[in-house]
Amino acid sequence: METELVLASDGAIYARFEEEPPPGRRVFIGYALTADERAQHGTKGLLRWACLQHLALGSDGCVYVEEEAIDPEGRKEFRGYALTDKEATRVCQEFHRLAFNLTLAVRAK
Repeated sequence: METELVLASDGAIYARFEEEPPPGRRVFIGYALTADERAQHGTKGLLRWACLQHLALGSDGCVYVEEEAIDPEGRKEFRGYALTDKEATRVCQEFHRLAFNLTLAVRAK
């Protein structure tokens, strides 16, 4: 599953890009932690780590750590640019709509 968005510890939502990001946008490049690493650090360890460098939760369920903080070898990579406030608001509205529709579909079954 491709990661489309990440919510980063700097408070921004970053959208994946393949070409050049829009001019002037902050860029996050991160590498996914393995399941063993996530278990090893636990919630407190990950939060502590997020205080020292950018950590991001991906729409694919992975936890991404900025590129300078981790060896990228063999890891899934995310490259994204920060959304504007208007774009982030639109994304959140879509999440809300999707969650509501999923809830209705599940309850109907």
